[in-house]
Amino acid sequence: MITVTLFAGRIRPGRPEVRFRSLAILALAAAATACSTNTQAPVDTSALIPADRLTAWNPGIPGGVPARNTICANVNASSYGNGTVDATSGIQAALDACPVGQVVQLSAGDFKITSTLQITKGIVLRGMGPTQTKLKMPVGTSANLITVGTQWFKFTQSTNLASDAVKGSKTAVLASNPGLTQGEIVAVDQITNPAITEWSSKSPPGDVSRTWFTRPNRPVGQVMEVQSVSGTTVTFTTPFHIDFQTAFTPQLSRFSDTSNGPVVPVVKHGGVEDLYVYGGSGGQGNVWLENAAYSWIKNVESDFQDGPSIAIDASFRCIVRDSYVHSTQTPSPGGGGYGFSFSFYSADNLMENNISWNMNKVMVMRASGGGNVIAYNYMEDGWINYSTGWVETGINASHMTCPHYELFEGNQSFNFDGDNTWGNAVYITVFRNHFTGRRRSVAPLSFTDTGNLRAIGLMEGHKWYSFVGNVLGMSSQGLVGFVLDAPFPWTDNPIGMWKLGYNPENWPAPPDPNVTSTVIREGNFDYVTGTVRWVNGPQGLPPSLYLSSKPAFFGSNPWPWVDPTGTVKVATLPARARFDALHP
Repeated sequence: MITVTLFAGRIRPGRPEVRFRSLAILALAAAATACSTNTQAPVDTSALIPADRLTAWNPGIPGGVPARNTICANVNASSYGNGTVDATSGIQAALDACPVGQVVQLSAGDFKITSTLQITKGIVLRGMGPTQTKLKMPVGTSANLITVGTQWFKFTQSTNLASDAVKGSKTAVLASNPGLTQGEIVAVDQITNPAITEWSSKSPPGDVSRTWFTRPNRPVGQVMEVQSVSGTTVTFTTPFHIDFQTAFTPQLSRFSDTSNGPVVPVVKHGGVEDLYVYGGSGGQGNVWLENAAYSWIKNVESDFQDGPSIAIDASFRCIVRDSYVHSTQTPSPGGGGYGFSFSFYSADNLMENNISWNMNKVMVMRASGGGNVIAYNYMEDGWINYSTGWVETGINASHMTCPHYELFEGNQSFNFDGDNTWGNAVYITVFRNHFTGRRRSVAPLSFTDTGNLRAIGLMEGHKWYSFVGNVLGMSSQGLVGFVLDAPFPWTDNPIGMWKLGYNPENWPAPPDPNVTSTVIREGNFDYVTGTVRWVNGPQGLPPSLYLSSKPAFFGSNPWPWVDPTGTVKVATLPARARFDALHP
């Protein structure tokens, strides 16, 4: 990764407008809490997903988001004119003085924020709830509102690996030991392996885009935690999700706040809870988990941002849950209108029971690090302000090469796709989701889908995706003009439920065989044929690929809520129900 350029705040790379502006083992997890606590349990799923496409999906904080009850400071909105006087320094002073393990409690009311609030240790910033406690930044301020972690993290003391680090292993041998300590958070990455990574035509060798969201030309990486060190042998707390091979010069890097500077410990156990944020601009977005570990964002409403609404950068085992991001300032391609963003090798994080609505892209993954789980979220109405009929990419593991070994389970969205704007993603598993094939255009939005409709798509370059147990389409939408697979030459009539291997930057190109020859489609139900389609014959579907039992936030609702082989194909997704209650 590179030092990120500063320009009146953080210039998020990847936004061109802002650059200057062996059995097959399925890892199930144990715990039935709303926090989705996980431990691994092996299940044979060889008929569904081959072993080489699976990893240990055991995300987030063991035991879930901790309850913090000791309040170190109460900050009242009335002390700052209920939004008329700048409250930034007062809140920051309370955060700086708060002992680890305690809470800065904000009252109900509005707080004017003019620069980033930084949580640099294991404390919590908590409001009285998103409808009561509101942090508002004047629109146009080139800053995000809250960062948990190191605001401008850098990399330091990069050290070569002496031998391959093998997928599934927790150990690596270094050429030398830079002084690693138990519990330290580090990154492991490697240079481009053309067998895995496909950069887009926009990212030729030497182009600046190969420095966005990664170290330069090192698109495959993973954030990890050191468990123990013996000489030059390092043992980590989580396994490698993908091979790191000496043929591609893998390196371990430590973190700092200065390029090649002294090591700065990653912030652990920090949190943001129960509040509303508004107005982060200049491509900076609203809330960051920035080089954080075991940290969280819970029950936060994030509104009217330019940049990622919630960003998870270079972070490990963090949780984003029960939150609602919506209504970007900039619903156009270029980085300003993203709901959730995973980048900089972030690994083993959990994003669960959230809503993303009225964005350009409802989420993106840019050089994410594997082991992340995106589960039981509702993501709707991604759009482009200058081409409202064009159906944007919905839920995805893409937008900058090379995300890998990510799990999407139990979500609902208008589609799933992998875009090829800045490269590909590999080894992505998509399990028991509902992809409707249509945007809802919830008021005050008003648009009609006219271009690039699909329930599941993959643009060229994406490899080794597994789609298992999903439901495509809706019984109520009317299926005139729909077919199962989009035909080539690509058109919008008929509309394919599946659109695999296409290239929107080269429409005459035939389907990419890298996509079509590596995709797995098993046990998916579609409303075009009205059948569950199998390649290797009907199989039993496990309830989850990371949970062992029903999570508490489902309450009395059925779980799994997506059941392609059942009489009721789609039941109630709690995140969708929350959204509908807000938008009756």
